[in-house]
Amino acid sequence: MYRVDGYVKSNDLVNMLREQDILDELPELLRQVSGLEPDAFDLRSESGADAVVHLGGRILVVEAKTNARAGVLTEAAREISSFARRYGPEAVPVLAVPFMGDVGRRICQDAGVSYIDLSGNAHIKAPPLVVFIQGRPNRFVERGRPSSVFAPKSSRVARLLLLDPKRWWIQQELAEAGVLGAGYVSRICKRLDAERLIDRNDERAVRPRDPQLLLDAWQARYDFEKHDVMRGHVSARSGEELADRVASVCDDRGVPYAMTGLAAAWRLAPFAGYRLVSVYIKKRLDDSVLSSLKWRGDERGANLWLVRPNDDGVFCGQSEIDGVNCVSAVQAYLDLRAMPERADEAAGHLQEALLRWE
Repeated sequence: MYRVDGYVKSNDLVNMLREQDILDELPELLRQVSGLEPDAFDLRSESGADAVVHLGGRILVVEAKTNARAGVLTEAAREISSFARRYGPEAVPVLAVPFMGDVGRRICQDAGVSYIDLSGNAHIKAPPLVVFIQGRPNRFVERGRPSSVFAPKSSRVARLLLLDPKRWWIQQELAEAGVLGAGYVSRICKRLDAERLIDRNDERAVRPRDPQLLLDAWQARYDFEKHDVMRGHVSARSGEELADRVASVCDDRGVPYAMTGLAAAWRLAPFAGYRLVSVYIKKRLDDSVLSSLKWRGDERGANLWLVRPNDDGVFCGQSEIDGVNCVSAVQAYLDLRAMPERADEAAGHLQEALLRWE
């Protein structure tokens, strides 16, 4: 064992980190973030928690996890909250992980659970002790390019599950609907299961354990810039006018397309006017089409993004609204999180209107 940047790394491999390594570092981490000395530190307590710490006159009940993915954290948050209640209403449940990302922070906030990570971030609410440290970079980035259940092709499974989240899907049905191999789908489902993102029934059919959690986990690993995006400017009085014009041109030229982002959200759940139009196209528009639109390549003043997707799964669940093809609410939500203007507000409105899943 040795230290890097003051933190223990096991066997020179970040992915070899153990829960015990986190617990070994916990007393020092708490000293650093709070400026206080733990009065007592009890490992593997009778309550079932990984550690119970007396700090600043409060009891911190701690669960350590090396896997900080959404499904695992949601289950751990429920568990540590239960353990903390055994110490009375004043006990504070805390999750300790290598790095707590955006989705993990939302999970903790929603569950009323505090957290601390080995990267130096913390949010501990134990009045009068309140610690809030955010923005420290992840010191535990996985090496190489790890595969993901939300990679372009793999995400077809999550997409189908979210488009019909109450349905119990037989894996062969997912394979056929997603145009995927049965073995490939089986491997994706096993990993979704390991991340606590799906449930299985007695027939081994699957559906999302919590659709919002599955969407949040996907959004945390979604990168819009992995698509091929052409940004340019077309003179138009409004985003609605531009979207209609692009749709008409694509229809006339036989180019399969679907609006996404603000243009799709405005039709799926009308919110507010917009300027930026983003559209998925299955093939590049040639120069004659761009000329007919009076396209001018200009990223700084761009109001039209022509997007060649990295997987045709983005078109799954599309619908025609007022003569314009739009992606599903799920895809529009994912893309809005990467866009300017009032995209964040539009994403929240879209979520409230169409992605509640209650």
